[in-house]
Amino acid sequence: MEKLGFALDNGSSPADAEQTNPQKPRELRIQRWIQSLVHACQCRDANNCRQCRLPSCQKMKRVMMHTKNCRRKTNGRCLISKQLIALCYYHTAKHCQKTKCLVPFCSNIKHKIKQLQLQQRLQQLTINDDSASTLDVE
Repeated sequence: MEKLGFALDNGSSPADAEQTNPQKPRELRIQRWIQSLVHACQCRDANNCRQCRLPSCQKMKRVMMHTKNCRRKTNGRCLISKQLIALCYYHTAKHCQKTKCLVPFCSNIKHKIKQLQLQQRLQQLTINDDSASTLDVE
């Protein structure tokens, strides 16, 4: 059985990243994962009989397929699915500007973020209205 996860290799070692910018190896890893995720979602070679030349493409596609079929992801008991969903949230919140994105869960996450922002604005307006009415009473 092949191990799934986010140990993606783009040909550079983690030590290379640390020498370039010692404060940001984690951010660089996340950036590589996001690039791999976006590529795997757009890549058509891995779906056909041809193989994609990026080593991370097939692996990310297997991770996405696992998450799609995973029964334990809904309650957060699957670490692989949990990591992919967290990566999708990060992609959506920090990077995605597309209206139609192929990254899993991206459109749902965008919708959820917009709902939360709207709720926060509404709460802020309610707080401001309450403050204004309190000032009027005094």
